[in-house]
Amino acid sequence: MMWAHYFGATLFALFGVACVIVTPLGLPGTWIMIGVAGATDAVVMWMWPAQPMPFVVSALVIAVLAGTAGEIVEFVAGALGAKAGGASRKGAVGSMIGSMIGLIIGTVLIPIPLAGSAIGAIAGAIAGAIIGEKMHGREMKDSLKPAAGAAIGRILGSLSKAPFALIAWCVLVWDAFK
Repeated sequence: MMWAHYFGATLFALFGVACVIVTPLGLPGTWIMIGVAGATDAVVMWMWPAQPMPFVVSALVIAVLAGTAGEIVEFVAGALGAKAGGASRKGAVGSMIGSMIGLIIGTVLIPIPLAGSAIGAIAGAIAGAIIGEKMHGREMKDSLKPAAGAAIGRILGSLSKAPFALIAWCVLVWDAFK
């Protein structure tokens, strides 16, 4: 049975690497990886109750905390980018909301695998910042610099999510091979 344990852990490690790689593109790779780990525990508990769980609760909690921190950094980065571009509070909030909406719409409407989510999130951050600035009373030409800042912030936020996904992967893979 030892070979099956290491084979499963190896498959999870390879799958997890793919999840970490797609995370900066705006896809929920960290959450898919955590979901697979939790589902693996559920299957083992159901089919082989005498066997130890592949992932202990503390490893799953650490992975969830890392994933949550990555999400917070990603969405706040767009708002901070808009602020750095001179956005008002409404522009920064609009950037965050637009980014979330754009991510969902881009995933559904842009049929480019992996890139549709990223394109939608960036476009949403730009549109949200512009709408927020217009609500603040600024002219369109004055809204473009905060919108560009929101786009840059969103891109940097997506890239900064990868280390958190990597932390979750390391914790879960370490636990899988124990």
